[in-house]
Amino acid sequence: MAATTSGARHTAAPFTLHAVTLAVLTSLLPAHAADAPATPALGEILVKAKRDDSGNTRNGATTVIDAEQIGKNNAIDLANLARYSPLISVPSAASGSGNIWDGAGNTGINIRGAEGNRVSLELDGIALPDAAPKPDANSTNAFGIGRDYFDPETFREVRIGSGTSPAGAGTPGIGGAVSFITKTPEEYLATRKLYADYKFGYTSDHAQRMHAVTAAAQLNDKLQGLIVGVHRDGEQGKSKGGTPQNPDDWSSDAVLAKLNWTLARDQKLNFTIDNYKAQHDLVFANKLAASYPEGATQDARTERTRYSIEHHYTPGAGLLFDTLDTRAYTQNASVVDQTRASYITGGQPYLRNISTGFYNNSKGLALDATRQLDALGMLSYGISYEQQESRRPWLEDRTVIKTGAHQLTMKNRMADMDTDKLAAYLRGEFGFMLLGHQATLTPGLRAEHRKLTPKNLTAYLIAVPSAASEIREETDSFLTPSLNLSVELAPGFSTYAQYSRGTRLPTAAERTGTYDSFSYTAAGNAYAVLGNPNLQKETSNAFEIGVKGAPANGVELSASAFYTRYSNLIEYAAQPLDPVNYPTITFGLYRPENVGKANTKGIEVSSRFLLGQWAEAMKGYSVALAGGISRGTAENRLTGKQADLPSIQPYKANATFAYDDPALRGGAAFVVSTVRGKKAADDVIADASGARFAVPGSTVMDVTAYWNIGKHAVLNAGVYNLGDKKYWDYASARSLPAGTNAATLADIERYVRPGRNYAVNLKVIY
Repeated sequence: MAATTSGARHTAAPFTLHAVTLAVLTSLLPAHAADAPATPALGEILVKAKRDDSGNTRNGATTVIDAEQIGKNNAIDLANLARYSPLISVPSAASGSGNIWDGAGNTGINIRGAEGNRVSLELDGIALPDAAPKPDANSTNAFGIGRDYFDPETFREVRIGSGTSPAGAGTPGIGGAVSFITKTPEEYLATRKLYADYKFGYTSDHAQRMHAVTAAAQLNDKLQGLIVGVHRDGEQGKSKGGTPQNPDDWSSDAVLAKLNWTLARDQKLNFTIDNYKAQHDLVFANKLAASYPEGATQDARTERTRYSIEHHYTPGAGLLFDTLDTRAYTQNASVVDQTRASYITGGQPYLRNISTGFYNNSKGLALDATRQLDALGMLSYGISYEQQESRRPWLEDRTVIKTGAHQLTMKNRMADMDTDKLAAYLRGEFGFMLLGHQATLTPGLRAEHRKLTPKNLTAYLIAVPSAASEIREETDSFLTPSLNLSVELAPGFSTYAQYSRGTRLPTAAERTGTYDSFSYTAAGNAYAVLGNPNLQKETSNAFEIGVKGAPANGVELSASAFYTRYSNLIEYAAQPLDPVNYPTITFGLYRPENVGKANTKGIEVSSRFLLGQWAEAMKGYSVALAGGISRGTAENRLTGKQADLPSIQPYKANATFAYDDPALRGGAAFVVSTVRGKKAADDVIADASGARFAVPGSTVMDVTAYWNIGKHAVLNAGVYNLGDKKYWDYASARSLPAGTNAATLADIERYVRPGRNYAVNLKVIY
């Protein structure tokens, strides 16, 4: 009998979340509801993320998505945040797409063809855990655990930096950087002493229901408080494909609490508690086979808890700094998957209970300062230190059905690793006149030092005892410079040119990741996947030119052209057999190597035209056009093979016709998005060839609307894929084998995006 779901577990929000939020609201709300502040002007159409303002051309191409836009996009996770950005996509691992013990979910962001751990993710300046590679997949860009550690409802804004990060604060990425910034009390209490709202949301493609409560209060003249509580529950995503999705009964809870204390006129102390929990009850129905007659079930739990204290000091002139921000924090993140399956091999029935996970606990201290040199010059500098403990356990308890005997096997996917990171940066902004235009030169330099200290090596690749002797304490250091020249062509409209060098150190999983096919008694011969402690740094050299801002009244324009060279890219490669050190590994030995180099180039443009600027009758109407095209080549230095870079996104463009009521009563938009079809080239860096699924092109239409119902309610709604088209996301589906049999055809159908679906959210403000 096939495995079944555990029942309707997620019928209501957990008592703890409701108890906390209701208790806070009860204590904060007066006997009558306070009037809501006037709804702010809605300067952005509801389907388009706004580009960073012209004053920030010193940071290159950056997309900013604020809380209002997140709500209008009906974003429930990472995948929907940048729904309409041309060269940004979110690859995901489908449920049941790997081994029975692998998890599912969003694995990061693809920006201009770079993805995985080459794109950094941080939340309030604190790095989120790396994506967890699967050594058993023989690929450093295949992940068995997602990176869904947050709820978008807690965000004030999301900043997506395209291309190699310029030198500065935060967590840099050689392919891009994404910063999630949480809400603060100040944004709700600027004109009032008390604020509260309740928000309900529903999305049909996951049958997802959301309940969110936000409350902020001016407790006295020195204290401000904020709490945000979010509960979601839903099921597996819908698909237009012909293969049913694996059942997934899931729920999540998020709590963000902040207390801001004004110590003095020039000092403020902020306390933050940020917690996120998610649970998925999965049924891998697609794993039904002779070996797994009942498929498999998995209980997947994700949790991240962060405590931080921030001190803001603004003494003014006279010291080495005008502002000094200090942050101390601790963050514990974990993903734990418990998989259970009936298993038959050699005619013998077993019960497999597999526990695998990814644990990342970190604590750190960061200082960031600014110093105004004169009216046109400023320095920014800072230093940070972080300690991190990473663990990637894999443990199986296999029960022999006939005898009840237990066979315990430990196959941890990497060595336990402690990491110490030290970073410092210096960045200047120097203004001057250039050919009659205001110009700003922004040089920057960042230095990093990292030490890896392996722990508990007795549990490392037990079947190959000699492997542990390779693992040792290691240190790495590097410098990354950047240079930006920004010139104001007209008030509010600038052009820029930028160079950035990026460096990515090999992760603990790449240095020590393991998998082997030895029998569970560690006897006989087999193949094995080992880490490589001798890996070199990946590097990038990125060049970009562009314009950004408002070249004329009623026109917004952002355009950039980029070229990036990547070197020493890491991927697994077959190794010569080593009968001296590894005499039992006779069927194949694989290790990551610095085998690849790649070049990417492209153009991306986004624009918006306020039609009322030219015709009074069209006041409130706007047209937005955006598009991006990129190319990439890859080369494997070991094999000499060259080909197109498969992670490069196909051409994408979208057009939006929108109306925003000048009286702020509401608005609507119609969006057409088109993506060119593409078949991924052979991955020469991974030295992987074979027939791949040719992802077809698609044109999808969406309709969205919002309505400000007086001062106390806001309604957002959208109908997505209006034409009920069958289409795929290239970033997620590009590696699928061509459909040559029932199994591969079923996998292709499992990756089909949802058909016509809708989403709605209603916020009531007290």
